[in-house]
Amino acid sequence: MTRSPGEALAELDQVVARLLDPEKGCPWDLKQTLRSITGNVLEETYELLAALRAENPDEILEEAGDVLFQAVFIGRLARARWGWGLGEIIDQVRAKMVARHPHVFGQGAQLADAQAVLDQWQTIKRRDKKHKRLLASVPEALPALQRAHRLNDRAGRAGFDWPDAARVRLKVDEELAELDEHLPGYDRASTAPERKARLKAEMGDVLLALANLARHLGFSAEEALSEANDRFVRRFGFLEDALARENLRPEDVGPDRLEALWTESKEKEAG
Repeated sequence: MTRSPGEALAELDQVVARLLDPEKGCPWDLKQTLRSITGNVLEETYELLAALRAENPDEILEEAGDVLFQAVFIGRLARARWGWGLGEIIDQVRAKMVARHPHVFGQGAQLADAQAVLDQWQTIKRRDKKHKRLLASVPEALPALQRAHRLNDRAGRAGFDWPDAARVRLKVDEELAELDEHLPGYDRASTAPERKARLKAEMGDVLLALANLARHLGFSAEEALSEANDRFVRRFGFLEDALARENLRPEDVGPDRLEALWTESKEKEAG
């Protein structure tokens, strides 16, 4: 028989409490602090993201549980430090979700579509003193490409945006041209730090513009790059397997052979 989420959550909270028991708990868990577990939180979140992208039900079940464990663990650490814990975490997020969905909970007019919901969400969110500045609501800890997407999206809703994807594409060319100005004679080993810093800034502008272009085209640059990474891994794996059949490694052959195998892998993947 399926138990209620409340009962299961209460039992998980008790498991964490036992892990953190000063006398009978786990030595590793007892050493942890809110700062020390940030790596665990990030790792578990990325593992859940991978499971979601793969739409693997077994992995989603496991990884969602691991993320939930981190939230419960944070609640226990916070209880010891500040006096609030899991109950308060649940109460505040419940209240926030109700307040930010007035069209659902009977406090506001029905909204026409998902974009109207997002616009209303941001309007309500900005009423919070923490979010008076429009871009302050975009977490600094987001992966850089995802944050670029969110920053451009927030600014775009305020009217600070290009009218169409074609104009953004021209902006990409403009940023690439500025990058090109600093490339001639560049050597990563001997170039002065000031010039490296300028080139880095120009590269950042190119990436920001590309993230904005992806947004205008209707997809996330973060997802596009993630999928490109996966393709790179698959194609490089094909290359390695082909060489392994000859008892060779990539470093054993020249660039022409590597390029030929890379092209073959792309052709096979294209079907």
